Amino acid sequence: MNEVLVSKTINVDALKIAVKELPPVETKEEHIFGPSIYIKQVTMPKGAVIIGKSHKTHHLCNMITGHMIIVNPDGSRKELKAPMTFMASPGRKIAYIIETVVFQNIFSTNETDVEKLESMFVETPLLEK
Repeated sequence: MNEVLVSKTINVDALKIAVKELPPVETKEEHIFGPSIYIKQVTMPKGAVIIGKSHKTHHLCNMITGHMIIVNPDGSRKELKAPMTFMASPGRKIAYIIETVVFQNIFSTNETDVEKLESMFVETPLLEK
C-alpha cells in the first residue's frame, strides 16, 4: 500500500483495493440528536486507514480531537488537526489517522431513525463505490 500513498495525488480506486487487504479497524460510533439536528460522532484509532461513507450533501463537520490526512475523491490530500469546524463536500473521503480522532458529521433534520438517516445522507454502503 505504500506506493499508493507516495505521490502528491492518490489513485483512490487503488487505495480502496489496498485497504480491503488490511485487518478491520474498530471504530466507535455515537448518534446524537437535538432539535432539528443529527450528529454522527465517530472515534477512529491512531494508525488506522478509514474509508468513509459517500455523503450525498454538503454538511458541517467538527474534528474534536486528533490529527489525520484526508484523501479526497479527486486524489488530493489535506492534513487536518483538531480542533476545527468545516464544511464537507459530498463524496467519499479516505483518512489516515495520525493521532486518535473524534469526528462529528452534522446534519439538519428532524429524523431520528438511524437507518432512514443513512439512506437520506449516504449514497452507497461502504466499499461498494
